[in-house]
Amino acid sequence: MKMNEAEGRILGIDIGGTKTAVVLGDEDLNIIRRREFPTEPNSGFKSFVERLSLEIDVLVEREVPARAGVSVGGPMDSNTGTLYNPPHLRWGTVNIVQPLEERFHFSVTVQHDARAGALAESILGAGRGFSNIVFLTLGTGLGAGIIIDSKVYSGSKGLAGEVGHMRVAEDGPLLFGKNGSWESYCGGTGISLYASYRFPERFTRRTTTEEIAGMALKGDTYAVTVLEESGTYFGKGLGVLLDILDPDRIILGNLAWRLPGVWLESAMKEAVGESLIGEEARERVVLSGLKDKIGDYAALIVASRRGRRG
Repeated sequence: MKMNEAEGRILGIDIGGTKTAVVLGDEDLNIIRRREFPTEPNSGFKSFVERLSLEIDVLVEREVPARAGVSVGGPMDSNTGTLYNPPHLRWGTVNIVQPLEERFHFSVTVQHDARAGALAESILGAGRGFSNIVFLTLGTGLGAGIIIDSKVYSGSKGLAGEVGHMRVAEDGPLLFGKNGSWESYCGGTGISLYASYRFPERFTRRTTTEEIAGMALKGDTYAVTVLEESGTYFGKGLGVLLDILDPDRIILGNLAWRLPGVWLESAMKEAVGESLIGEEARERVVLSGLKDKIGDYAALIVASRRGRRG
């Protein structure tokens, strides 16, 4: 059945390791409708595209948007829409643009989720009014979107911002082939991994970060220690970013405002001690202004003309 292009409508697709959201919006970045479903990466890329297509059909209600934007974790080539075996999805190397353009006949733009998040915060959130910002995803994994002089910085091969692979300890939990990486201590997967590494008698790899947070709120000393130490490692990385990039703002997504306060308190104490700017770090490191809507707005911004910045 032929669908009609909806005047002024754009579609945002936010693909995460756990869940995917599809959002119908307009050029002013107003959200009209949204749907959400489990990503289920183990089911394979073809299965995911089939489910995504069904969800888009239901969402748009026979009116095809003019454009679509996809926000997804890397590594990737955003020019071609090719994902290069993103570890949180386990699909191998796939092209996300081709099947969607063939199915729906609208143009599709892809952007790294951290860069899309940085754009969203710079336009609508905690980065408004600033020219130099870093947005840290802090979701299933840990990545950075970097804006320098009001332009998105992607690097020579599009790999800028993969800060989760930065080593912050000589030894430590093994994640994605590297011991002691920043992500192995601080991402959603990393905190769970670190807990089982630090206290194997208390936690297993199946203990989720949400469960650890809940235990800490109830006063469990093991869980509190995990969050304190994870926060300290996170603060070490913040100190490095503050010193190297000297951003106006480092904006923290997802986990930073979901975890008990002890995590962020430990992180900021370490960042103050590690960075050249000292106490000023407390002013520059802030929570996301978009909170749990960050993924929706990030994907819409990729679809919008404003998503072409940089």
